[in-house]
Amino acid sequence: MDIELIEYVSRFVDISEATEVHFLHTVKFSLPKEIRESFPELESTALKDRQESIEAVVREHFHPTREVITTTSIVSSVNKLKGVVEAIGKYDIDLTIVGRSASKSKYSVVIQRLARRAPCQLLIVPEGTIKRIDSNDILHKFLVPVDFSEYSKLALERAIMMGARNNQNNDVEIVCQHVFSVPSGYHYTGKTKKEFAQIMKKNAQETFDDWITTFDTKGVKITSVLSEDINEDKTSDIKDLAQKIDADCIVIGSKGSTATVALFMGSTAERLVKNAVNFTLMVVRKKGDYQGIMDQIMKL
Repeated sequence: MDIELIEYVSRFVDISEATEVHFLHTVKFSLPKEIRESFPELESTALKDRQESIEAVVREHFHPTREVITTTSIVSSVNKLKGVVEAIGKYDIDLTIVGRSASKSKYSVVIQRLARRAPCQLLIVPEGTIKRIDSNDILHKFLVPVDFSEYSKLALERAIMMGARNNQNNDVEIVCQHVFSVPSGYHYTGKTKKEFAQIMKKNAQETFDDWITTFDTKGVKITSVLSEDINEDKTSDIKDLAQKIDADCIVIGSKGSTATVALFMGSTAERLVKNAVNFTLMVVRKKGDYQGIMDQIMKL
């Protein structure tokens, strides 16, 4: 889905603050030693041919309406994940955009690992996304799951920033969804489960009303949806609402900056990366506030 992803990025650039776009292709060479010795120019020639091919595709399909610096790199690496993560560090990347193929489930595994390891924000674009949008409709409706934490704040700020750039006709909307659960001991209060759910919902709405006043919404319409989690799986509630409102993008914050986070970015974000395969998903984390497992080990 290279062409589709390049065209999507071309439109995404127009509603982002991006100044540079790096197109990256990873390749693995596993030539026997004897072959490398007999044909020492084989690998470099193959890489050059591959780069020229990728550059031609980019020239044909990358046409943002504003000017940005564009580079194309071919990286020889033992695996895709290592190549991408190394490139993120090399180019000081703020946001990595990857495609998710509908027919190749193995790429989902790479994406899950990338979401855990990448020291930057991640935007996952499922195959077929470009077909459901026109040139003016790339991101008009956002869904931001919130729990009123610092990570939710980062996610909402990112959605507001993108939405404001695409809000010329005042038709951008950000839906903030808070999924709440009724505690197991609710019956000790003398309330029915339905009654206690209403209390939880009312409290969540009051919390949201106070929380949203701390944001500069930049003129973007923001609404709230409060959902009761009845199956102990918040991701199903998020996916259901995304489907209902026909969300262009789900934006969720990723927790923390420790070695543990490299393995678990937060259960909700983790499950969305794994299971929300039909939705465009942005995982937001604070740049410079992430440290990999090896960094943590070195400090012990």
